[in-house]
Amino acid sequence: MSTQPDTTAPDVSTAAYAAVEKASASLRSFHVPSILEEAAALLADLWAAGEKHGVPPKEWGWAVNLASGALEVISSRYTQTPDPERTNEQVFALQRDLIEALTSTEIGLTARLGSRAMVIVDRLPETPRGGFHGDANLAVGLYTNGGWDISMDADGASVLSIVAPATKAGASQVAEIVRAVARGEHGNPFRSR
Repeated sequence: MSTQPDTTAPDVSTAAYAAVEKASASLRSFHVPSILEEAAALLADLWAAGEKHGVPPKEWGWAVNLASGALEVISSRYTQTPDPERTNEQVFALQRDLIEALTSTEIGLTARLGSRAMVIVDRLPETPRGGFHGDANLAVGLYTNGGWDISMDADGASVLSIVAPATKAGASQVAEIVRAVARGEHGNPFRSR
């Protein structure tokens, strides 16, 4: 699902991307490729700054997890309240972008606007069980004061963040993650690890 970044220093950039991708795997959230690329670029720059002081990348592990730190810093830009907050019109436009991406021939899901400003995605046979009877659809949210998230469309359902830009391109990347969840490619990500 993820793609390697296109940079001029593939050895450092590839290692940085792999490190932030590994850091993301331990979190109860999803990160789209563009976020991983941003975090990898930051990590590569931090490693380069360390190298100037005689600290190679492998030595950082003794004191701090720079990959996790870079990912958290970049992620916070997309999950915390934007300044200024999005308008309802901006949220509705992004929801339409998401529905367009989800229902495209490439993704092929059935999606519609639901209540509580959510996009509802009809479950597939392989979608993880959720809800009281195990047959809940997926719900994807985006808010004026926060980022994207995904849950089952059921009361009390666990909610996971999808760290992605609040843009049309971000909506397309969110659609890719939703497709993977709907197809069961992540197992049941809503269960506690």
